[in-house]
Amino acid sequence: MKTLLTFGTCALGGAAILLGQMTAVAGGKGGDGGVAGGSTDCATAPALVLGDNAFNTSTSTVSLAVGAVTGCSAHTMYKVNYFTFTPATTGNHTFSTCTGTTWDSRLLIMSTCSPATGVVNCNDDSCGLQSSMVASLTAGTTYRVVVGGFGSTNGGAGILNVVEGGGGGGGGTGVVGPDVIVGAIPDISKYGSVVVGGQTIMAYSIGTTSCNIGDELLDWFAQPDNRHPFITQNIYRIKGGRIEHIGMGWGKHGFTALQGTLCGACQAASSGTWLGIGCSDPYSSGLNGSQSGLGTRTEVNAATGVFPGTYNAGMPAAAATIGRRIQVNANDLNPALNAGATYLVEGQYIHSGDAARGNDNNNASWRSVTVGALTSGAYTLTLGTAATVQQQPAITAWRAADAAVTLVNADVTDDGRFILGYKVSQNTNGTWHYEYAVQNLNSDRSGQSFRVPVPAGVAVTNVYFHDVDYHSGDAYVLTDWTSTTTGGAVTWAGGTFAQNSNNNALRFSTIYNFAFDASTGPVAGNATIGLFKPGAAGAANSIDIATMVPSGPSNPADLNGDGTVNGADLAALLGNWGGTGASDINGDGTTNAADLALLLSAWSA
Repeated sequence: MKTLLTFGTCALGGAAILLGQMTAVAGGKGGDGGVAGGSTDCATAPALVLGDNAFNTSTSTVSLAVGAVTGCSAHTMYKVNYFTFTPATTGNHTFSTCTGTTWDSRLLIMSTCSPATGVVNCNDDSCGLQSSMVASLTAGTTYRVVVGGFGSTNGGAGILNVVEGGGGGGGGTGVVGPDVIVGAIPDISKYGSVVVGGQTIMAYSIGTTSCNIGDELLDWFAQPDNRHPFITQNIYRIKGGRIEHIGMGWGKHGFTALQGTLCGACQAASSGTWLGIGCSDPYSSGLNGSQSGLGTRTEVNAATGVFPGTYNAGMPAAAATIGRRIQVNANDLNPALNAGATYLVEGQYIHSGDAARGNDNNNASWRSVTVGALTSGAYTLTLGTAATVQQQPAITAWRAADAAVTLVNADVTDDGRFILGYKVSQNTNGTWHYEYAVQNLNSDRSGQSFRVPVPAGVAVTNVYFHDVDYHSGDAYVLTDWTSTTTGGAVTWAGGTFAQNSNNNALRFSTIYNFAFDASTGPVAGNATIGLFKPGAAGAANSIDIATMVPSGPSNPADLNGDGTVNGADLAALLGNWGGTGASDINGDGTTNAADLALLLSAWSA
């Protein structure tokens, strides 16, 4: 239970001060509302602090008429509470009622007490019926923040969260606040298999022990409250120099937290509705495999950590044995088909309080597993002797297994993180192999395409793509991305968001693979991830990532790379007339007379 303390206004000046989950509230401030934080009097409003600010508008009788302004049409806010906020730094700040407020809210920020002249930003229904807004503020300037209801009956207790930055995906202040990690993956369960479409699908779950390594309590309220973690489970294979995502499950919704000491000294919370500072909470593989407690990923915004309190609306019941659990095709585990392969499992916690403080880039951990005998319809998976690799997502296991792999983070503004892994190696025939893996750690905007630039005259072969299948009633399209080698690049792309919001996209807690062979060696360059979901007005629709890409040929007319432009190259060009690839010497997308002229002009003596 949260502890509510009332202090005299002499020391606190009417400000609401938050220390973890202990809320200090000035007594006797402001009118007939704002009992737990805000005031109904704009001129004497108390100050907000970074983090969670409690309020209660239940008894407020104040309304505020607001004209058409940035973020909102003309409207009236009901049961109003006022706050002040004076930022310590200049830049974006995020104000949100997305977590801790269950009624239909509106938010407004003003430079004065007048909505006619001083509005900075406004929001209604950013996250369901709740509100979130980003405002660019000037350090040392005092602003008025207003929270109210959409209708005359909307009001009550809530939380107004304030963070520096745009919020989500590594934004915010980081370091302080709640910070959940996977401290251990202690066990694994198997459930047998079912034949689906002629393929044998095996089912598993993993245990996850969480730790709160932050300096505030971590919310852990059971549904219908959404202030709890969503726990994803995945299985990966490393084989032939490539890491692939071979199995995913739905996510476990947390419902109560124990107060353990796996990660050190524990300052225990007063109940299971919070995970204490430094404390750990074990969820066994059996618990994480219980089908009734598993929720679809389709409802989760991993950048903000927000999802419905009551989950799985409209979803079908779980199918026997494999429904909602980690599903893996038997061929991906069969030792006879996977000589030399190694395997790992990964758990990841998604949590709104953690994300709001910018602590959500360390929420995934992995552990090695081995594949054993086929019994009771499924291969036995056994955890390796090495401990869980904490605060590292699955793609880091590829680098751990292969020192030639390079990892690069790519953070999407006001969203989340992608991680690119890449490796370039020379083939025995003199060509070069380019291997890329992209993990979406927590981007809600997701990936729609992946592009690697290729200069004119470079021959590209053996183009490869791999993704992981959703299941158990998820509506996402399973069609593989298609590849093209035109326009000076190799590009893989799925359908767009505008075509279908359920098209196959690189969504959070998944890895997609991209690879090809090229006739030239590597040089530093940028790959590009095209983003699936649209962002805010003016937001970029793609992000570049530093990597290695094919270099230009020393002589683009030397199509076979033997050092001489001769009849063999002419035959290759004529044999691909009208096509694309290395014979398109000028890179205009078609092998034609212009390319023939370039080849003849470069003819070797």
